[in-house]
This record gives sequence, C-alpha cells and structure tokens, in this order.
Amino acid sequence: MDPRLIVPTQIGSIKELYEAIHENPYILEIIDAVPFINTPLHVAAASGNLAFAMELMNLKPSFARKLNTYGLSPLHLAIEEGQTRLVISLLKVDPDLVRLKGREGTTPFHQVVRRGETDLMTEFLLACPSCIKYANVNGETALHMAVLNDRYEELEVLLGWIQRLRQVDAESLEMQFLNKRDQEGNTALHIAACQNSLKAVKLLVKCSAVNPNIHNRNGLTALDILDNQREHHTNRKMETIIRKSGGKSGKSLPKTKKVSEILRYPISFTEHLFTQTARYRNQTPEGSRSALLVIAALIITATYQTALQPPGGVYQANASDHEGSSKKSVAGTVVMDERYFYVLRGVNSMAFVGAVFMAFCLIPAGEGYVWWFLWIAVPLYVSYLVSMSVISTDTVWFFSISAGSVIIVVLVYMVVFFLRWKRSKKKIPGTSSELILEGFTTLDIAKGVECM
Repeated sequence: MDPRLIVPTQIGSIKELYEAIHENPYILEIIDAVPFINTPLHVAAASGNLAFAMELMNLKPSFARKLNTYGLSPLHLAIEEGQTRLVISLLKVDPDLVRLKGREGTTPFHQVVRRGETDLMTEFLLACPSCIKYANVNGETALHMAVLNDRYEELEVLLGWIQRLRQVDAESLEMQFLNKRDQEGNTALHIAACQNSLKAVKLLVKCSAVNPNIHNRNGLTALDILDNQREHHTNRKMETIIRKSGGKSGKSLPKTKKVSEILRYPISFTEHLFTQTARYRNQTPEGSRSALLVIAALIITATYQTALQPPGGVYQANASDHEGSSKKSVAGTVVMDERYFYVLRGVNSMAFVGAVFMAFCLIPAGEGYVWWFLWIAVPLYVSYLVSMSVISTDTVWFFSISAGSVIIVVLVYMVVFFLRWKRSKKKIPGTSSELILEGFTTLDIAKGVECM
C-alpha cells in the first residue's frame, strides 16, 4: 500500500484520503492493479470503520472483490472480526459478495455457518439466495460445514430454507444441495453418521429429498458407516432412523449401471418415442405453442359440447316413435338415426382424444406439469364417456367405438414415430447439400416454411 494511504486508512480519515488522491489521482488504481493485496477497504473492514469503508466502496467497488495475500476479501475480514454492521452495509451495496470465494474456496456464507452466526446467515440467504449452492475446494457445502461443526441451529435454518424454495428449479436445487457429495464422496448424512450425531441424522432424514443410499468413494452408505462403528450406543437409534427413511447397506442395494454403459446401448423405439416427444415439446416456439393450445382447447370444447348436445337433441319423455314406428324412444337418448350416431361419436371421440393428446404434447416439460395435466384430463375424459354413454341406445357399442378411437389415435402417433425411427436407422443420405447434411439448415427453413 502507498505510504500516503497508511495513516488515512488507520484512522479512517476521509479528508486525508482525498488529500492523498489529490496528490496522486492514480493512487487507488495502482492498488487495484495488484492481483492480491491488502487494500484500504480490507483494513477498514477489519477495524469496523463504517464511514471510511463505504466511501471506498463508492470510489472503488472492485476493492470489495479483491483478495489479500491470505486469500481473504474485506467481507471475510469483517465477519472474522465480528463487524456485523459493516457486513450488512457491504451486502446492501453488492449482495453477490456473499458467494465470493476466498482461501480454499470458502465463501463468506460458509464462514458464518462455521462460526454459528444464525441471524447473519439468514441475512445472507435473503440477500443472495444462490449462495447456498456453492462448495469449497473440498466439495463441502454449507450443509456439510454445519454438520462438521455441530451447528444444529444453522442446520435447521438451511434445511428449512431449501425446502421452502419456490423458484423454477427449486426441486432440482433441493435434491442437489441435500445429496451433494464432497471430494471423498460423503454427503451430509455420511458425515453425521461418521460423527455419531443423532440430532443431525434426525434432521436430515426428515427431508424427503435426502437419499440415504448414496455411496461414498469407499462404496459405503450412511448405514454401512454406522455398522462399522458399533461400539457407540447411539448407533442403534441412528440405524433405526435411517432404515425407516429407506436406508440400506451397500451390499443389499442392486448394482447400479454406469452412465457410459447406458449410453452404449442402441436406442430402443420406446426411448426414441419419448425423446422425440420431449424434443417437440421443448423446441416448439412460445408463439406457436400458445396458438396450438388455443386450437386444442377449442376442439376439446366443441367435441365435448357435441357429446352433451348431439345434432337433433335427445328425447324428452318415454314415448313410441312417430306414427307407426315400433322403435321405443327412451328419455335422454339421441333422436338421430343410430347409424349416423355411431359415425358421429367415433369421429367425435377421435377428435376429442387427439386434441387432449396434442395439449399434452404442448404443455411445458416437467414432471409436475404432466401430473397436473393427467389429474385434469382423466376426469374430463371419464365425464365425456359417461355423457356419451347416457345418450347412447347401445352402451356396449358405444364403449367399443370409444376404445377404438383412443387406440386409433395412439396407433397413428406411434406409427408416425416408428416410421421416423426406422428411417433414421436406414441412414438415408438425403440431399447433396453440405449445410443440410451437417444440420446447419433445412430446405424448409430456407424457403421460410419453418423458423430457426
């Protein structure tokens, strides 16, 4: 550090800081050019000189991200020295400082978890929710550190936070965080078992996303670790808890296939079918998706209305047919000729099922969306069948035609994909254009039929 800055930094004098800048306008730039250095902001953060630190943040925000020769940022030092007010002030200026990695990949968030500062940890989560994802060079997340340092309050906060997330990728983030392995392959549950921490085990297995059957680098599950430490009296309790949550020993688990083994298998027709459906769903532009969903909804509405109110309506009371007809008319059954009605309900059912299927293919990718769609679509189809069967004069014929319409729609869908699958296996060379052969474009895109 420039000698002219030593005194202003030590006493926190903003006036003398600007006098030094007046003498040399590049004095702060010279410091900033050094990769690892103890900046004036480091000194102010460690001493808790709030006004001086905020003035430096105003002049040189980059100082907050610079590490000193010990691998520590100003925020790391402020936490270490217990300067809580200054820590919060730095966060207000730049919340992303919470996930800044210092020595050994330790972030300020990791630091507060290790120190057991629950309130400050909560403030960090509120300021920068993504800080929970980061691990140090040993692969340890804040969850590992809470268990390693017996920080049970912090562990409860972390588990409570991750289970309450509602963002788009919340489910996958929860799964990754709770089952993250360190460099030795140990999850937080492995570490809790190693340390015979009954409380940590209880807290972790309460989370449904925790997988108790993950192997570490030695091929051991959490239950295996407890089996190897039978001299501890708490082991039986922990074993019971882990077993109740679905935990098993490594020997009793089926052998898992490596990803490389799975990828080496030829693609089956079933896998091709699901892959192409997912690709269609993911590659459909939002504008086209919205328009097609509206069309599908209109078709579903029209076909369902036809089931409720067929052409000609239904009989209103039990009576013989008009003038001399021997046919018995039952209230609630269709007036139109049965032959035409058979054709109508067959075609109508195909349109209804096809529109529902098209809507299914267009909904956003994700298991949650699929289940919600099925919860709605299945009762809707059942009510459609009931409505059509009520007005039908021959229930057996009706269900036969309805089942046939579903089978036809599914068969058409599968035949189309089967033919595409067979065609892909024949390796048809296609056109002689190098750009088309290598997938850069297609003839339809060039003609404007499709959009990139």
